[in-house]
Amino acid sequence: MSQKAHVEVLVSKLMAHLEPSKSIKQPRELRIRKDRVLQRLTNAKPTTTNQFDIAARFEGLEERWRISNHDELADALRTRLNELYGESNRWTPEVLSFLLLLSDRPFEETKLEDLEISQSPLKKPPLTWSEIIRDDPLNNDDGLWDNVDIAQDGSDEDSDSVIPALSPSDALSEASSDVEGILKIIQKLAVPSDNDALQDIRRAQYWTQAVKDTNSDTTDGIDETEPHPGVITLTETQLIQEIGLMLLELPSSLYEQQVDGSSKVVSKYRLKHLSPVTVSQFLDNFARIGDELARIRIWKYCDEKFPLAQTFQACVLQRLATAEKALAQMQTRLLTPNGGAASLLSYYEEVQSSTHQLRHLLSVMDGSDHAHNARPSFRVLELLFERVCMSQNIGDTASFQYVLNVFLICVQTYLKPLKHWMEQGELSPHDQAIFIREGKVDVPLDSIWTDGYVLVFDESDKLHAPEFLHLAAKKILNAGKSVHFLKLLGRWTEVDQDQGQATPVTLESLCESDSDISLDSFPERFDEALDEWIASSYHSSSVLLKHCLESQCGLYQTFDALEYIYLSRDGPLTDNIADALFARIDRGRKDWNDAFVLTDLFRDTFSSKRCITVRNLNVRIKTGVSQALGKSRSVDILQSLCITYTLPWPIANIISKDTTSVFQNIFTLLLQVKRAKQMLERRFPRSLVSSLVKDKEGSRSILLRLWMLHFVNTILSYLTSIVLSPATTDMRQRMAKSDDLDGMITIHRAYAARLCEQCLLSKGDASTLKAIRSLLDVIILFTDTCMASVGDSALSNVPQIPKPRGFKQRDSRQKALETESGSEEEASDAERELGISHAALGSESSATKLEHMHNTFNQLHNFILVRLRNVSKGEEGVGIKMLANMLAIS
Repeated sequence: MSQKAHVEVLVSKLMAHLEPSKSIKQPRELRIRKDRVLQRLTNAKPTTTNQFDIAARFEGLEERWRISNHDELADALRTRLNELYGESNRWTPEVLSFLLLLSDRPFEETKLEDLEISQSPLKKPPLTWSEIIRDDPLNNDDGLWDNVDIAQDGSDEDSDSVIPALSPSDALSEASSDVEGILKIIQKLAVPSDNDALQDIRRAQYWTQAVKDTNSDTTDGIDETEPHPGVITLTETQLIQEIGLMLLELPSSLYEQQVDGSSKVVSKYRLKHLSPVTVSQFLDNFARIGDELARIRIWKYCDEKFPLAQTFQACVLQRLATAEKALAQMQTRLLTPNGGAASLLSYYEEVQSSTHQLRHLLSVMDGSDHAHNARPSFRVLELLFERVCMSQNIGDTASFQYVLNVFLICVQTYLKPLKHWMEQGELSPHDQAIFIREGKVDVPLDSIWTDGYVLVFDESDKLHAPEFLHLAAKKILNAGKSVHFLKLLGRWTEVDQDQGQATPVTLESLCESDSDISLDSFPERFDEALDEWIASSYHSSSVLLKHCLESQCGLYQTFDALEYIYLSRDGPLTDNIADALFARIDRGRKDWNDAFVLTDLFRDTFSSKRCITVRNLNVRIKTGVSQALGKSRSVDILQSLCITYTLPWPIANIISKDTTSVFQNIFTLLLQVKRAKQMLERRFPRSLVSSLVKDKEGSRSILLRLWMLHFVNTILSYLTSIVLSPATTDMRQRMAKSDDLDGMITIHRAYAARLCEQCLLSKGDASTLKAIRSLLDVIILFTDTCMASVGDSALSNVPQIPKPRGFKQRDSRQKALETESGSEEEASDAERELGISHAALGSESSATKLEHMHNTFNQLHNFILVRLRNVSKGEEGVGIKMLANMLAIS
């Protein structure tokens, strides 16, 4: 057979073994898969194993064992490698590579005891007489096998007398005679059967036989050989004996076993002094108790996989054994001669009280049946918790204590992996029943807190945990995440582990005395004990993590850096950057936004601030923003600047990228307002003001300039003094009071949302923000027009008036440029209502332009006021309402 045919046969056998059903029902699909496998095997290029790489990997494993103080494993590995290299061939690297591929965490899983098992000697076959005789024949040349006569006292004369040796046949006959002797001894020791005693026992259980006279008061004259289907009268003692057998799942004459496992009462038995209806009711009640006990006994054969179910099963079986022992002792006491008079009613009450609490657990067992995949493994805890609360509500102290003990034992098993999680910050691969799991794969460090470990929810978006743990689940998750975070920081030591030990939830902490059952609610008391149990680990880890973030990771220093860079905490420094940037724009340089030059500018400016790591500060330019010279007079071009400040990964878990983008938008808005303010203040020298005052139009221009200054100063003052400074101070105060890292993240996100809302950066305020930027463009156009009107040679070539956002008529050159850069935007309804004609402004005189700019300013100003007053009607619009009042011009 060729190699190709041999491979094809092997592939066919392999696929038939892996998918036997498809080989019969879907041969066509199996044939297609086989062809694909053969094609891949044919096209595969075999590669040779690098023997030096294999040797290096084994040496690395040996070195790792020696470093971790496992010299015995390293010596064992080195000894076997030396033995293998002494008898190696060309297949040795392949075999070693195959072993490495099969290995599963050899550093953690390898144990020295396994080597002793592998070295256990093979069992040798037993030694037989045929082998002995073959090696050493039984010849008697030297008289070795002669039987010595030791019956005498050992005189010298008789010492030479010997008994002839037995032949093998004689030895076998002698052995057979020994066996016959043993059988005779056994027969002598065996007690012969006594049929009379057996008949006496059967006669004592006379109710198992039929009677002829059903009305007789005695049972004399019973003919056991002729059964009769009549009614049998028993005494209470006899009835109790048969009931006890049924309760202990032993054969009983009073009950018949049904197919479904239940017990059916045999109706031919009765008591002399009770009516048949009463006896039947008693027997039915006993049968009901016996059926419930039988269901509990059947449940013990279930193979439970989860530790919680195994613990509950062990608790139930332990209490079942106690109940069966009580039933047996009860029956022994009633059936002994000195046990007193037997009463069916008292026996029923004793049986009921002995099994009542155990049978309460049957509803928990039925509700937590794990054969239904839809029922979670922790369902037993919820049912036990409900049963405990119900027992307390009805005042059943005995049942409360009974079920509470079972609940606490089970809850300890469930909380054990959670305790390990809170103390070690690790999840075991066997802890699949808890509500915490690892998040994404290969999570970066800057999002390890939010994405490293998450809560588990089911398909209905409900937490995969018992109901009584839903409120505490977040704290349990954060306690373990804090420990895991500290381990990544290298700050979790053995001392911290001892301080973070969780105290178990015990019965003493929940039920100090029986009198407390009606005073304190069990759910409330359990929640308090659970909170104390969580706080013992949660508080120590969260406090230590917060201290590390503040003292070692520079949390508040990072807040200071972000304020200086984005929020203009130091006005003069920000003005220096703005002046240098605006000067490059005013010169008309196409490289005004060179990223390298601007990065040096920012780094040089902020180098005096010790809280800022200047090497982490960079400036990049957004793509898709027009850089045409005709557009350079608009504030829109400032949106192309993007300031990035790289945060340490522990701090980056608190300050996310979304909040940093809010800071970037605030920085852009501040820069745009400063641009308009700079044009109004520094482009209007006294000579220009003096020339404008000479005529009426110049006076109107000065008045319009004052209104514009009022607008930009109000916006700038509102942003810096009313929004940024108070919000930042409030954020720092709340951050100092936070309990854990999750609280810090929530506080900072709320802080960013507050800034976004009050700085008009939300989606609902998009039209207001566009109107503000349009008004800033009008201010820049106004300053250029005024300077051009007085003959300023430096700015005599005034560019065309920038069209307000929302103007749809564009020349082909600008439209193509905006389409290519991706900066074209849809106009808002408010901007369409302005009705500004760019063509008309471009063809009019300076006076007409100023008139149109004045009208445009008024329209935009009024629109902004209306929008701000509408937004300020909410509860959180106090600051925006203040801005609207400040912008109002009489």
